[in-house]
Amino acid sequence: MSIEGDEWVSMETPPKTKREVIESCKAGDEKAFAEMVLTYQKKVFNIAYRMLGNMEEAKDLAQEVFFTVFESVRGLREEVKFEAWLTQVTLNHCRNRWKYLKRRQYFNSDSLEDPVGAEDSDLATSIVHPSLSPEALYEKKMIQQFVQKGLLKLKEDQRELVVLRDLQGFSYEEIGKLFHLPEGTIKSKLHRARMDLREILERSTH
Repeated sequence: MSIEGDEWVSMETPPKTKREVIESCKAGDEKAFAEMVLTYQKKVFNIAYRMLGNMEEAKDLAQEVFFTVFESVRGLREEVKFEAWLTQVTLNHCRNRWKYLKRRQYFNSDSLEDPVGAEDSDLATSIVHPSLSPEALYEKKMIQQFVQKGLLKLKEDQRELVVLRDLQGFSYEEIGKLFHLPEGTIKSKLHRARMDLREILERSTH
């Protein structure tokens, strides 16, 4: 701080906006890159976890995503939104990892772990009202695991739609741009995905 006349003048550098941070990343600023990772790591991890159903796989994949970002962000075109590009990079890594794990017959009941505290929406919220009682929390966790297992039985493109729209809160427009499809098509595909998920969950209860 410094004093000019009777006024205090702040000499502190104001925090950078997200856009400024990304521009600094593109310029090779490692400090800005670390700040960017802190900002987006939870979102990337959540998408990976919902797509793969395993915490350790999601952690490893998130690291791979940010390595790709570090290597490629300098070439990101000005007109491309960073968050959309980051989501696309994450989905591409998830698709590749899913194929790899599926070839190894990795997916079974043991591959699922407890859902983590995340920034995405909660599919179980509409079933169990948030409560601090141990019984309600346990029931909510069981429902989360139940729904997550159902997600993994969906077709990959359906799982992506449900994760992005219902868990991550992407708009139809944003999803349409990611998949290069009109909003009407996205809504139709998402409706089918939700119906299929409901059928999977209903069959699992019988």
